[in-house]
Order: sequence, then C-alpha cells, then structure tokens
Amino acid sequence: MMPVAADREFTVSYALNGYLPQVVTVTPRMPERTRLEPEVGGGAALPDLSPNPVFAQLEPAPPPAPPRKGQGRPKQKQTAKQPAQ
Repeated sequence: MMPVAADREFTVSYALNGYLPQVVTVTPRMPERTRLEPEVGGGAALPDLSPNPVFAQLEPAPPPAPPRKGQGRPKQKQTAKQPAQ
C-alpha cells in the first residue's frame, strides 16, 4: 500500500516492457453522509477515490518496424588520385 494525498486528483502510471504504457486519473470525491453513520475523526468525512480499485488492461506494444532495405550507410564519393610526378 502506498499513501497518497486524497484531497486532490492524481494519476497512476503502469508500464511493462513489451506493452503500451497507461495512465489512470484518480479523483477524490466527498461522500454524502447519512444520519445513521457515526461521526469519524470529529465529524470530518474521508473522501472516496474513483476509480477504486485502480485497474488498467495493458495492450501489447506493436512490433518494431522492420529495417528498410537499401537504406544502409551513404556511399562516399570516389575521388580520383592524381598521378605522382
């Protein structure tokens, strides 16, 4: 478990080699209290987080593009040698 500030929006990032990364935004919202609920912490209501639990379905990354043929190193210009005198 990781503590986070629940009074503002935050993001959860998922990354795994071979898969596309994903980011999920988590938003706090204040719950509506009913008369039957006891007061917690002097009457301060704790926010609910949405979504809770945070979930992401990672998609496989596309395969890398195949190398282009004929796009090797650029050819160097041939210079004519001057005959020695």
